[in-house]
Amino acid sequence: MKKIFAFTLAEVLVTLMVIGVIAAMTIPTLNQNIGDNQSVAGCLKAYSVLQQAVNRLKPDFGPVGFGTKWNNSEEFWNAFVANVNAVKVCSKDNGSECFAQKDYKKPDGSVWTVTESYSLIFADGMILNYINTDHDGGGYGLSEEDTKNLLARFVVDINGRKGPNMIGRDGFLFYLVKGKGIVPGYTEERIIKEKKLHRLD
Repeated sequence: MKKIFAFTLAEVLVTLMVIGVIAAMTIPTLNQNIGDNQSVAGCLKAYSVLQQAVNRLKPDFGPVGFGTKWNNSEEFWNAFVANVNAVKVCSKDNGSECFAQKDYKKPDGSVWTVTESYSLIFADGMILNYINTDHDGGGYGLSEEDTKNLLARFVVDINGRKGPNMIGRDGFLFYLVKGKGIVPGYTEERIIKEKKLHRLD
């Protein structure tokens, strides 16, 4: 009679435990990497959409910041909206219907509150808030020179109303700066290090 070789129950359980430990150590890292990549891609996409929309306004508005149209929030907003792919547009009086999330966490744990103003929802679910005056005491993440030439602020949430609602993770700040166009505000250091987004100070 032939002997049949097989794993014992103890050996199978030990193997499963080892696989479980390895999975527990690697899955969080994989999830973090996926989240980081989505964050970087979303930030770059938002930057591109804003820059393209502003560039399309230049033939009619003139160089960025030179001329009254850039400072007229209603005129700018209407022209801007005509140059992006939005499924819903909200005025400054009902802006929360589009951009409902008000409070965002900063990396240091403090809370940054978005001022209700003009907003819209893009076809891909990304949401945007626009205001022509920065009410936060300057541009968060801008150089001193850019802060002096600040025309407007955009807050973009790349995953809509889902969490974590954190600046630099799913919420990104972009500024309209005289003579430059769209300039990214606070952006996580990893994005800057990867040199995928130009900025900052």
